[in-house]
This record gives sequence, C-alpha cells and structure tokens, in this order.
Amino acid sequence: MELTDWTDAELISVREKLHAWRRQREAATWGNKFLNWTGYAGAFAFLTGLTDIFFGGPTAPNVLLIVLGVLACFSWYKGDKQRKKNIGFLEKLDQEMTRRGLKF
Repeated sequence: MELTDWTDAELISVREKLHAWRRQREAATWGNKFLNWTGYAGAFAFLTGLTDIFFGGPTAPNVLLIVLGVLACFSWYKGDKQRKKNIGFLEKLDQEMTRRGLKF
C-alpha cells in the first residue's frame, strides 16, 4: 500500500479513524484490560493442564484446559499484533501528512 498515491481527504479520513481507535484502545476501561487478562488466564490454564497431565496422567479436563489455554493465548497474541500494526500504520500516516504539509 503506497501512501503517496492516496488523496489528502483519504489520508485525513483514515488517520481520524485510527486516531479515534487508538484513543479508545488506550482508555482505562474494563474491555481494554480484559485482553491482557485473557492472555494471563490462557497461560495459567495451559500450564495447569500440563502440570496435571505430568502428575496425574492425561484426562479429558486436562486436555480441555490445554486447548482452551492455547486458544486464549492465541487470541491475546493476535489482538496485540493487530494493535501494533495499527499503531505503526498510524505513524506512517502521520509521516506522510507531515511530508505533504497537512495539519492534523
């Protein structure tokens, strides 16, 4: 995606949307904290399942704990990765707008 081909209106529109998303994401709300707790809970579930399998043998609840832990950790990883991509793209937009001399 080449930002030099975008019109000024497109740059401003996308930047405003991403900036609003970033302000909402950085706000101290329960939903924003929930993503981090999802990763912690997933890691705890995964490790608990592994420990129980090691000491008690494989059972259905232990395997379920491992699967749910992996899914929770993967969800946290994808969310954090997308957040970083959006912030990086917002910085590129700011650089392009500064290069063009647009005020934001």
